[in-house]
Amino acid sequence: MNKILSFIINEKNEFLSLLGSDKDPQFKKSFWYVVTGGCEDEDSSLKETVKREIKEETNLDVLESTYLNWIFKYKSLGIDCIEYAFISRVNDTDTDIILNEENIDYKWCSLEEFVNLIQWYGDKVLLNKVLEKAINNEIYFKNERIEKFN
Repeated sequence: MNKILSFIINEKNEFLSLLGSDKDPQFKKSFWYVVTGGCEDEDSSLKETVKREIKEETNLDVLESTYLNWIFKYKSLGIDCIEYAFISRVNDTDTDIILNEENIDYKWCSLEEFVNLIQWYGDKVLLNKVLEKAINNEIYFKNERIEKFN
């Protein structure tokens, strides 16, 4: 299954972190994370999936999305998943954010706070480097990098 993961950044270079509901049937606990979601038939591209998922989960409109050349492969509920990482810029006003049933809270964070806050299965030092570059509209990986998680 093809999926997307998007880091969301506002005009102040703050990152949006979402607090997932502990009623989630897959994880059954609450933790901070970013927008993720599966590609649907109506999505014409991965960028369209990013826009749709961000709108569904936060009500925010994406100004621009950039693919980070970063792919995650893993199994979820017995399904092989390939997740493509993006960074998406939005104009935020807290009054615009409307969370869906998957999320119970949100927080705008500095890069350092964001990296420390979110649940991340990979290397957080690498995550920080990738996002530092992305803030400046630069891509950390010259070629696609694939991370495998079990």
